[in-house]
Amino acid sequence: MRTDETDPRTAGNAPAAIGSLDNALDLLASAATRSPSAEDHDRAALAERVVRDAVAELQATQLALTEALIASQDRQLAVEALARINVRGAAGDDTLSLLLDRALSITDSRQVLFFEGREVALVRGDHGDLGAHVSLVRAALEDAPDDAVRAVASDTAVIGVLDPDGATEQHIAFFRSADRPFSTIDVPLIEAIVSAIGIMLAFRELHRHEFERAAVEREHQLASVLAQSVISTEPPPSADVDLYARTVPAALTGGDLYVFGRSTGAIWFAVGDVAGKGLPAAMLMTRAVAACRIAFLTRPDDSVVDVFQRIEDELFDHLDDVGVFITLTVGVIREDTGEVSLVNAGHSPVVFSGTEVEAVKASVPPVGVIRGRVPRVWTTVLGVDDTLVIGSDGLAEQTDPDGEQFGYDRFTELCRSARGLSSTDFGRIVFGAVDGFARGAAPSDDATLMVIRRGRTLA
Repeated sequence: MRTDETDPRTAGNAPAAIGSLDNALDLLASAATRSPSAEDHDRAALAERVVRDAVAELQATQLALTEALIASQDRQLAVEALARINVRGAAGDDTLSLLLDRALSITDSRQVLFFEGREVALVRGDHGDLGAHVSLVRAALEDAPDDAVRAVASDTAVIGVLDPDGATEQHIAFFRSADRPFSTIDVPLIEAIVSAIGIMLAFRELHRHEFERAAVEREHQLASVLAQSVISTEPPPSADVDLYARTVPAALTGGDLYVFGRSTGAIWFAVGDVAGKGLPAAMLMTRAVAACRIAFLTRPDDSVVDVFQRIEDELFDHLDDVGVFITLTVGVIREDTGEVSLVNAGHSPVVFSGTEVEAVKASVPPVGVIRGRVPRVWTTVLGVDDTLVIGSDGLAEQTDPDGEQFGYDRFTELCRSARGLSSTDFGRIVFGAVDGFARGAAPSDDATLMVIRRGRTLA
C-alpha cells in the first residue's frame, strides 16, 4: 500500500518556499548596507521575484492544506452520517445497500462488494471485472483469513472483516482503478466505515433474533392462554354442595389444575400439580385435565379407585417417557348424603376441617412414578360446618421478602377458620392470607385451591 505522510499536493512545497524566502531576505539585507549600484538593483529585483514566488508558494500550500482539511472533515461527517443510519432499525437489505452506496462515495471507490461466507451478497458501483474481483477476494481470504483490514492486488483493493464474532462470516471489499490506488491515509477511513457497517449488521442480527424470539414468545403466550382456558370453568351448580375453585399461575400459565365432573347425584373433582413450570408443564396439565374429564364421563358410577386407575392408565406412559410426574387428588361427593371418597396420589396440602383439623395424607406416589399401586381411599361424611380444603404447594410454599415460607402448619391452622364460612369466603381468606404474608414477593409456584362444603352456596 502506498505510504503518504501528508496530502500529495502539499508534500515538500512549504519548506522549499521558506528556504527561498530566507535567501531573498539575505540579498535585500546585503544591498541595504551600502550605496546601491546596478548590481544591487539586480539583486533587489531578484530578491523581489523570490519573495513573490515564495509568498505564492505559501499561499498555494495554505490553500491545499485548507482543501485537505475540508476534505478530511467531509469524510468525517460522512462516516458519522453513515454510523447514524438506522442504528435502531432492522437494517434490512435496503438499508445495507444504502450503507454500501455511502461507503462507495466516501472512499471514492469504483466498486464495493459485500460477502456473506465466501459468496457475494450485494454489489454497489459498476459491475466491471466482477468475476476477477470475487476470485481475488476469495484468494485473499484463504491466505490471511484473520486480518481485519488488508490491501491486495497492487493496492487497488482493500478488504475488511465485518463483526468477526458474528455467527456468519462477512466481509466488505473496496475496489479502485489502477491509476488511483489506496494509500495509508485511506486506512483509518476504511476502518471507520467497516466498523460502522459492522455495527449495523450486528443490529440487524440482533433484531432478527429478537423478532424470532418475539414470534416464539407470542406462540407460547397463545398456547399458554389456550392451556389455561381448559380449567377456567365454574364449579357445577348444586343445591346441596358448596364449591369453590381458583388457580393462579406463577407465570402466564402453569402446571396446576382442577377439574369437576357430574354424575347422577354426585360431583367428581380432581386437583393436581404437574412437576415443572411454564409451557411444558401447561401442556402436560391440559392432557391431565382431559384424562380426568374422560374418566369422569366414562366411569361415573365406578368407585373412586377405578376412576383414579383409569386416569393413571391414560397418563402414565406419556409421563414416564418425558420423566415427569403429577401429584393428584381425585374424589367424589354424594350430594344427598355429603359422603366424600378421596384418593391422594402424592398431593398436598389436603386438609379436612371438622371438629378437628386433619391432614389427609397420600396413600400412593404421584402419577407417573410407580404404576398399578392400589390406593387407600379416605372417606368421610361432611357435616354442616365441615370443610374439605385441597390446595397446591404454591400456597404453602409461598415465601415472604425474607425467604420465610408460609408453611404447611400455618396453612393447616388457617383451615380452622373455615367453620361457618361459605366456600367462596374461605377461599378468599386463604388467598388473602398468603398474599399478605408474601408482602409483594413474587410467587414461588402456581397456587390452586378447591374448597368443598355441604349446603347451598352462600356467596
